[in-house]
Order: sequence, then C-alpha cells, then structure tokens
Amino acid sequence: TLLYTIKFEAMCWFLILAGACLMLILALVVSKQLKVSNMMASKTTKLKAMADSWSLDVPMVPFDPSSRINSEAFEDMRDRLKRRIVNDNMEDSEGIPYGIPPSFINTVSDHLVDVFDISYLNNVLAQFKHFKTVIGNTNLHFIHMAGNEGSVPVLLLHGWPGTVWEFHKSIPILLGQGYSVVVPSLPGHGFTEGPSVTGTSPCVMACTFHKLMLKLGYNKYVVQGCDLGALIGAVISYIYPEHVLGLHNTLNHIHFGWRQIVQLVVGTFYPKLVYTTPQEEAFINPISGMELRMYKKFAYFHVQTVMPDTLGYGLVDSPVGLISWIGSPLVLMSAKNNSPAHWRQGLQSFGIDNVCATLVIFWAMRNAQASMRLHYEFYWNDREYLEHFTIPHVPVAISNFPNEIIHLTKFTSWRTFNNIKQFTYHKEGGHFPHLDNTEGVVGDLISFIQHNVSSDSG
Repeated sequence: TLLYTIKFEAMCWFLILAGACLMLILALVVSKQLKVSNMMASKTTKLKAMADSWSLDVPMVPFDPSSRINSEAFEDMRDRLKRRIVNDNMEDSEGIPYGIPPSFINTVSDHLVDVFDISYLNNVLAQFKHFKTVIGNTNLHFIHMAGNEGSVPVLLLHGWPGTVWEFHKSIPILLGQGYSVVVPSLPGHGFTEGPSVTGTSPCVMACTFHKLMLKLGYNKYVVQGCDLGALIGAVISYIYPEHVLGLHNTLNHIHFGWRQIVQLVVGTFYPKLVYTTPQEEAFINPISGMELRMYKKFAYFHVQTVMPDTLGYGLVDSPVGLISWIGSPLVLMSAKNNSPAHWRQGLQSFGIDNVCATLVIFWAMRNAQASMRLHYEFYWNDREYLEHFTIPHVPVAISNFPNEIIHLTKFTSWRTFNNIKQFTYHKEGGHFPHLDNTEGVVGDLISFIQHNVSSDSG
C-alpha cells in the first residue's frame, strides 16, 4: 500500500510539473504572439501615418532621360574602360570558384567600348513618358503610360540591380492590351537619386509607390514585382489591401524560415510527402543544388546588409567595378544554376545590350552606391516586420522560372499568400523574366488580370 501511495504521489507531482511546463510554454507562445501582433500593428500604424503626412501637391514634371544619358557621361565611361586593368594571370582565374572570371569583364567592357550605342538606349526610353515628382523624401522618377479609360492600372516594380529598362519590352505589350502602366525607379536606382535621408527601406518605398498611384488618380491597381520589387509589392498588399486588386510576383520567398527548410530537407529524401506535382519536384529538388545557389548568389546580400558604402565607392568611380558587381548578377541570375560557369549562357539569355544599358544608366546617374543601401535598410529596418505578415485576401499569382535563385512550393507560399489564384511554371527564364522570358511573365500577368481581377479600378 505504501508503494502504491508513493507511486500515486509521484504521478501526481509529475502531472503537476508537466502541466506547469505546458502552461509556461503556452504563456510564452501567447506572449510572443502578442508581442509580434503589437509590433506589426505599431509599425503599420507608423508607416501609414508617415505616408499620410506626405504632401501630394508637388507637380509631376516631364523628364528626359537623355539629359543624363549623354555623350559626356558615356565617353567618360568608355575612356576609363579603355585604360582598365583586369588581373587575369592568377591560377584558376577562369575556374569559377573565386567569382566572375576576367573573360566576362573583358567581354562586357569591349562591347561598351566598341559596339554599344547610347542612342539605342535613349531611343528605346524615348518611347515612354517620363516624369519626376517629390513624394516624402524621394525625388522620384517614373514612367506613366495611360491605357484605355477604365482599364486596370498596373504598377511594375523592379529590384536590385534593376532599372526601368528591365520593363522596356513588357510595357508595350501591356499597353497593347489597354492597361495603364506605371513604372517607378526605386530610390537610388536608375533615374531616381539616392534617398536624402537614411531609413528609406522597402516598407517606406511601398508607401511611396502607393502614394504615387493615388497621385496619378489610381485608387485601385494591380502590382507586379520582381526581386525586391516583389517584396515591396507584398508590403503594399499588406498595408493597403483595399487598394490592391491583385499581386503578381516572380519571387515568392518572402518568408524563408525553419518551416521552409524542414520541407526542403524532407522533400529531398521523401519527395512524395512534400511535392504535389512532378513540376514542383523538378524545380526544387534536390535541396543541395538550391543551397549552393543561395550560398554563392547571396554573397552580395551579405556585403550590402553590413557595409554597402565601403564597396560602393569603387562602383561609382570605376566602370570595371560596376561591371563586376552590378553586371555579373544580371547575367548569373539568368544563367543555368546561377553559376559563373554558365555566364555565357546567362549573357545570351539576358542580352549583352541589356547588361550594357543597365550599366550605363547606373554610371550616368552615379547611384550604384546608393542602390546598395537597399539591402541594409531591408535587413536592419524591415526584416522582423516582413517575417510575420500574411496577405489573406488580395488575389495573388506567382510565376516560377527555372533559373530563379530559389523556389518554394505552392503550399509553402501559402504561408505568406493565403489567396493564391495562379501558380505557373515555365521552361525557361530566370531572375529577370521581363528580359529573358518577356512573353511568359507578361502572359501570366495578363491571364491573372483577365481571370481574377475586376476592371473596376476605382
């Protein structure tokens, strides 16, 4: 009897301790959730209040890109490239593991010096109506092409190291379908100067672009984003869901935490437990290849989240530095497996003239250094906020391209986007699909609008 009593008391104490531990864990979880909810609500309120304080009375002034993309700036670039020093005598300099090879630097440099004509760049840009205005602390450049009356307005957002040039083939197609198109240059990119104050993060840019759409008279609109433009579009959809008719992204890993890592690892060994279609498995598996791509291709991200200015001085002063740091990701993120070993294939996909056009814009505007602050602002100002938001109601479409840096399944994407209407896979294209698979990405966008978005643009 004594033994049973001792066992009974021990069991009771165990249950009491177990219950206390569970209550403590529950309390910690609830406390954390409340903390996160308060943080999200507080930051959203501050962002909206900041945006509401901005005046929209500053006029929109026509802007001529050729005023900056001129012979003086280009000749300065060409002269420096003619005198370039490229060290190509180190062992295994073409062996890829150390980064972009000198053959890439010389190929692009020679094209800029001997072949590329800035009149081609200016003539293409002259097809579109360019403007500048001030919103908040940003002297913002944007393209605005009005479509048919009552049509759906489309806001196109690039990322780093992009410019409005990224969309020069897509804009005419959308206009041909009657849509109005707005394409801003991100602060510190293209024809928008670097921010006059620190703290111009993707969340602040999201508010800036929403205010731009209101300034243009578009109360409701569709957002399409690539790279960090996809992130900015998601933020707009989170903060201003009542204004967003639909969101179309080509980059869907807004959240990439332990859940996604577990799914990728499990999918490597037991794919049928994770992947619902052969396409999903082919795009994502095995994790080892994706991990290698992420590790190598996010090297720039590590630098730019810690000390962007340190490297940036060299890019503003040296076109070789610009080609190496800005030009190489344009090509490698269009290449098979994002590998320097496939840079020639990436250059063919992206187009050497597209690389040169982007480089000339950055050189003429002298804003490569300012553009690199985008990742710093994202990491130190927005990261926690962006790790926790979900978009429950805005219709979402996601286009997946084989040479993208990373892919997530539709199920995993639902962690952020709860109302996915369209999820497509393509046989070609990479991180910059508006240039290396224009028909695919624009076709997806038009299909998404036609089948899931009301034409009532407010």
